[in-house]
Amino acid sequence: MVGTASNAGLRRKAKIARDEQEARAMSPLRALRLATEKTADASFSLVLSVQGIERALVDHAGLLKMVPDGVLLLLLDGPDGAVGVMTLDAATLAALIEMQTVGQVLARPLRERPLTRTDAAMAAPLVDGILHRMSQHLLDHPDAYWTCGYRYGAMIDDRRSLGMALGAPDFHVFRLPLDIADGLRSGEVMLALPQRLAPSVTTNGTDAGEISAQLQERVLDAPVRLDAILCRLSLPLSDFGRLAVGDVLPLPSDALREIAIEAAGRQLVATGRLGKVDGMRALRLTNPDHRLTPVGSPDLSAQAAPPRSAKGPSSAVITPQAPNDYSPETRPDHDLKRPDATGSFGAAADDLQPYAFNDGPAAA
Repeated sequence: MVGTASNAGLRRKAKIARDEQEARAMSPLRALRLATEKTADASFSLVLSVQGIERALVDHAGLLKMVPDGVLLLLLDGPDGAVGVMTLDAATLAALIEMQTVGQVLARPLRERPLTRTDAAMAAPLVDGILHRMSQHLLDHPDAYWTCGYRYGAMIDDRRSLGMALGAPDFHVFRLPLDIADGLRSGEVMLALPQRLAPSVTTNGTDAGEISAQLQERVLDAPVRLDAILCRLSLPLSDFGRLAVGDVLPLPSDALREIAIEAAGRQLVATGRLGKVDGMRALRLTNPDHRLTPVGSPDLSAQAAPPRSAKGPSSAVITPQAPNDYSPETRPDHDLKRPDATGSFGAAADDLQPYAFNDGPAAA
């Protein structure tokens, strides 16, 4: 009796020292130990002490070799279809059953017997409690992506069936030697969780999806320059060299009705017509809903614009046209005009009166 008490005292001292060492930082090993001891006490009133944890990374075949005979095999359901396993040896299982039936661990030898679904049901609270508490301890830990989110699934009969149920190529394996009821019995629990790929994160821990959303927001807030093009003219170099202040460049009669709205690289964004709103120059878009098209593409320049009503843009779908781009052979008379003595450009300028969008079809 004295020897038993002395051993129990040594175990308590060792546990205190281990607690102090592990208290500096949470880890999967410490989380698993704390979760196991706490669950045994809270759910079964069972004094259970983890004597040390062995951790290894093994492949599928190596895991099956580590599973001993005569243990209870319990599958674990994890996130995204992940499947793990927890095993309980006969001594641990017997202690759980005895605490639930007679309220104490009996000092008697264990007898060998087949394991049943009833055994699995009586052990399920221990399994779920360990997994839940372990997840709570590791919520903010870098290893949370492969340690958290598991729960009890089902009992499986043998090692062969276990091998078929486990689909991952590699597993994190934890073996927990247990001291049960202050040395009255020794047992072992093994936990195996599949190795999973770490989620994509940045150096500051931000999720890749969040980075993509932030980048999209910044891009959409960037300024975009749009140019309104009345028309494009081609002049002989000799006329270009004679340009002077006051010269008049003749524009086509539909210049105000066929204004091209272009983005960078002369990409056609929309078409519009020039007018006035509250006395200020304005553009009314006539066809903004089409994909960006390079200005001057053959399929657009060959199409004629559909008719428009005098009261506003046509309700029909309008195919955008490239702005007028006259070559020397097709351009209108390019003779340069200068204002007369009264400062007027003549009647031709009257053809270019802008529409007043809020005062009627034409400006006075």
